[in-house]
Amino acid sequence: MATEVGLGKVTARVRTLIWEESTMASNTVQENKAIVWEFWQKLNDSQANDLASVIRSYVDEDVSWHGPQPINDLNGVEALISGFWQPLLESFPDLRRTTDILIGGHEYWVGAIGYFTGTFAKDWLGIPATGSEIRIPFGEMSAVYDGKIRLTYIIPDVLDVIRQAGFQLVPPALGKEGTITTPMTKDGVLLTAHDDAEGAKTLALAKTMCRALDTAECEGFWNAGTMMWYGPSGIGALRTYQEFEDFHCVPFRTALPSYGTIYAGIHVAEIGEGNYTAWVGWPSIRHYHSAEYLGCPPSGNIAEWRLMDFYRREGDEIIENWVPVDMIHLFLTMGVDLFARLNSEINKRREK
Repeated sequence: MATEVGLGKVTARVRTLIWEESTMASNTVQENKAIVWEFWQKLNDSQANDLASVIRSYVDEDVSWHGPQPINDLNGVEALISGFWQPLLESFPDLRRTTDILIGGHEYWVGAIGYFTGTFAKDWLGIPATGSEIRIPFGEMSAVYDGKIRLTYIIPDVLDVIRQAGFQLVPPALGKEGTITTPMTKDGVLLTAHDDAEGAKTLALAKTMCRALDTAECEGFWNAGTMMWYGPSGIGALRTYQEFEDFHCVPFRTALPSYGTIYAGIHVAEIGEGNYTAWVGWPSIRHYHSAEYLGCPPSGNIAEWRLMDFYRREGDEIIENWVPVDMIHLFLTMGVDLFARLNSEINKRREK
């Protein structure tokens, strides 16, 4: 169950929607994965004129949906259709979802990593269309109850769409941008049941590692020479523990030294299945922004990280880590409006 300290409205909503077991009946993890997987295949096969009916067939009418800035929260299936899916499909009419990881756990939850691909035919969220193909990495966690999706957290990498549209709003990433994030073993879509003990082992390893992040012991939890850390646009993908430490951990700790002192590790859901595990926090981390970070000068604000973590374990070591982050929201909490910066850049180009 989600940690309750500091969650406020999120905790109340989750408790109301998911954990009142006395009044609702649940499906199994495998059934819920099958429902989500079938929904996504139907979306891939749907046309604009039947999009809404497909969504209504799989999503509860009172769904609570949480997405990235500037969309944020949508309540109810009709708001989800009009506020997210219809604009997305209008901008990317040939949109398709590719899923690289699909896991389930905690009875209700299904987590996924992948990307959307489509021709950027019409402006989206104020981002100018390019007329060319765009890949939108995403992380998603959804809870299924009584056969329908009742609660969703999704982080499409909006900053990466802006980058692919030709606008560099933040300093170039120290890691590699645009990296294919399929697991090395290509076995991340778990459509069948896996040993519960293995999933619990993977989750426990990842959580123990996180408690050691600021210590010399952290490296011992990773396959240090071959590990991959797949970060969001602005940070990029990192290979080996040394890159992870130099290009992510050190800048993070320098700019945000109060990590964990306000709160950290507050997760709406945590799941583990087989060699994979995942969690989502909304936000997962809050801390003071006291030094320059990713080109953003110190604000003294409390920076918030809406994020997901997905891990793959080999033996007793972590070898891959996917970290979707709502970077637009993070920058906004640090006092920088990246969409205002985008609009300024658009206007400059129009004036030339």
